[in-house]
Amino acid sequence: MPDIDAQSEPKSDLLPLLGGFELGTYLFVGNALQVIGLRTVPSDRAAFLLQLTTIFVPLVQSILARNLLLVPVKTWAACCVALAGVALIGAENVEGDASLAQFSLDSLQFSAGDQCIMLGAFVYTFHCIRLEKYAKEIPSAIRLAAAKASTETGWSALAVGAGLLAATQAGTLQNPLLGSLQTSGRGILQYTETFVNSMQDIDIGQYGTLAASLSWIGLVTIAYTISAQTYGQSRVPPSTANLIYTLQPIFTALLAYLLLGETLSYTGLVGGALIGSAVLLVVAEDGNEETGGLSTSIDSTNLL
Repeated sequence: MPDIDAQSEPKSDLLPLLGGFELGTYLFVGNALQVIGLRTVPSDRAAFLLQLTTIFVPLVQSILARNLLLVPVKTWAACCVALAGVALIGAENVEGDASLAQFSLDSLQFSAGDQCIMLGAFVYTFHCIRLEKYAKEIPSAIRLAAAKASTETGWSALAVGAGLLAATQAGTLQNPLLGSLQTSGRGILQYTETFVNSMQDIDIGQYGTLAASLSWIGLVTIAYTISAQTYGQSRVPPSTANLIYTLQPIFTALLAYLLLGETLSYTGLVGGALIGSAVLLVVAEDGNEETGGLSTSIDSTNLL
């Protein structure tokens, strides 16, 4: 009889690469949309909009399962609460001081940057759902994380190359995508020139600080977070994982206030509170496995 384990071994060897490519592509596209949006959207506001993933994840899971009845009533209620929160945050785009008293449907506006952020949140949703599947099937979280990071690096290198190529073109490219690449490429060239010039004036004693900063960024904020997320989601359902991720906008808003001086208006704060309430409503444990939400109703490893 043929060795079944031997036949399945090549597939298991390729799985981290295939999973890393898919997940890394989701992250690259989501990050690119987020970066574009952050050109015009304050970081604390963007962080709240990104938390729509907590609403998107259970909804997309139920749609992929082809059974909308699997979505509990509390999830639909949370969607309505989140929509109200997003609407209030969108009202901040109105000229002048936005307030609850001034808010109306006519004042609801979402900039192109807002739309990029929300589209990025939708892309991150698929990363979260698919990560649970691959994390459970691949024993080594480090292998999957490495493949995912390598894919992001590869796509980023291609994007930088395309931007530098577009930057060599004379004049301004009219195509929106090519024009964006041209602007980014010229920004990269300008930043590189500034960085090289600044390195010539740096003191020898500052190299230690620079090395420590690069080590922190590379080892902690990138390598550790990717590996920890991969390991954690092999044991935690996507909806629960997203509840933990909601700590991000709290820290983002705090750091944006301390370091950048950014603040949310009263309307924005209320909108953020509504989104946070919706998040808690979706993933709150009620102690009953049969009605405890999508995390116990849907096995997302069988989706897609």
